[in-house]
Amino acid sequence: MAQGQDGSPPRNVTRRWALGAAAAGAGFVLFGRGSGPRRPHRGTRTAHAAPQPRPVLPARPGLVEAENALPGDAGWQLGPKVSSDAVGQIKGYAAEAAVPVGGRVRLKVSVDTDQPFGVEVYRLGHYGGAGGRLVAKAEGVPGVRQAPARLDADDGTVVCDWADSWETEVPTSWTGGAYTAVLTNADGFRNHVPFTVTEPEREGDFLVVLPVTTYQAYNEYPMDGATGRSLYYGQDPATRKSNARLKARVVSFDRPYAGGGLPQLFDLDHAFVRWAESRGYDLVYATSVDLHAGRVDPTRYKALVFPGHDEYWSQEMRSHVERASAAGVGLVFLTANNIYWHVRVEPSASGVPHRLVRCHKDARSGSDRAAPGPTVRWRDLHLPEQGLLGVQYVSVVKGEHPLVVRESGHWFWSGTGLADGDALPGLVWGEADRRFDGLAEPRGTEAVFLSRSAYVDGHGRDQTQESSLYRAAGGGLVFTAGTFRWPQALGDPRFADPRVQRATANLFDRLRGA
Repeated sequence: MAQGQDGSPPRNVTRRWALGAAAAGAGFVLFGRGSGPRRPHRGTRTAHAAPQPRPVLPARPGLVEAENALPGDAGWQLGPKVSSDAVGQIKGYAAEAAVPVGGRVRLKVSVDTDQPFGVEVYRLGHYGGAGGRLVAKAEGVPGVRQAPARLDADDGTVVCDWADSWETEVPTSWTGGAYTAVLTNADGFRNHVPFTVTEPEREGDFLVVLPVTTYQAYNEYPMDGATGRSLYYGQDPATRKSNARLKARVVSFDRPYAGGGLPQLFDLDHAFVRWAESRGYDLVYATSVDLHAGRVDPTRYKALVFPGHDEYWSQEMRSHVERASAAGVGLVFLTANNIYWHVRVEPSASGVPHRLVRCHKDARSGSDRAAPGPTVRWRDLHLPEQGLLGVQYVSVVKGEHPLVVRESGHWFWSGTGLADGDALPGLVWGEADRRFDGLAEPRGTEAVFLSRSAYVDGHGRDQTQESSLYRAAGGGLVFTAGTFRWPQALGDPRFADPRVQRATANLFDRLRGA
């Protein structure tokens, strides 16, 4: 969301619990293809070692389809006993937002009183409608109360200096994708720790980029009435509520996500994943930090897919995507208000790369002059997002409104049965985009506007939403949905619309040359 439209050391935890450490009292099970009990790995680990070059492996187009044919499990849903930030019955975060197959997932966990806890790891997908599959489980992991969140008074950065509590190697039986570790304490309270499993060496049709920089921008952990900060709000000790005047300028990945532990608006990404994996598309997964750091080659794929709300972009992210587009790679943005704020991704105070997201949102900030420039809106840097997307952010949407179809004779709408002027109920929701006259236009063919929809913004003003499609100068298609509800209409059972599903399938089939 474009706000206002403008804009202490850890406790001594010496025991590190590896998956399979039954001899130490933590029972475990692995689930899935070719899996079984594995010996724990406790060798010396070189922290933050530079990644070794990986061979480029061929695509495995049936991998996602085979994965989703396995039995699903809805146990990833937390149920009624959700840990709160204020009490902290059980909270945790992953040491890295993304881990490649063959790497290690390390979880840092704190409980309110010293007690054992359990870990269940789920891969999120379709799985016959269950939405996830249990791939690993550990019980009896010793838990301790770790140090409280530390607040930096200058930048509003909240950091949890927690020791590792549990870890496991990512086996080859784990297909790349969106994962969550569900933590459960001895009293039955539960919380999520999301992470992404990547396969940077594997070719595929579509690279799905999960927007972790935006996840952290919205993360106000801990929402305890005193400490939490996001790039929008801070917890005000005087009122015990969120206050925009206390927002942070820098947010850290070294802390849990607020509330249930999944990022705000993560359901948009999950909805797309459920739909795309139900269709068996050849997907490879990465995060916005992988894109920023150059850990993936975006020119290797037929299209890059940004399924959720992806608002906070570094110069490196944008440059890599523009390079891919110039090479003929398609771009798919399935929500609205993308590429809005320019950020810098920085190392933590201890030097761990890519653990902080800086966005001052103030061009006058004297402390925000580092290269490649101030962290303000891209349009304030004379690089409006419309130059890449074809449309750009307008406003928050008040309530929900119908999306009104245009260009119904275009191949995009083929097979949907829709005609010009038909309305898709409730599809304009959350935030919306449209084309702005007088701003930079994309290089390529003239954009086709597949919808033009009236709606009311958060201030009660009449506005217009548009969905855009054009062919970039490099030859790839660029689609921007211009509304938050689009991915939900694909894969959220509450909002699924077969006409949106068919139109999006038309797009994906074109992108992969089917």
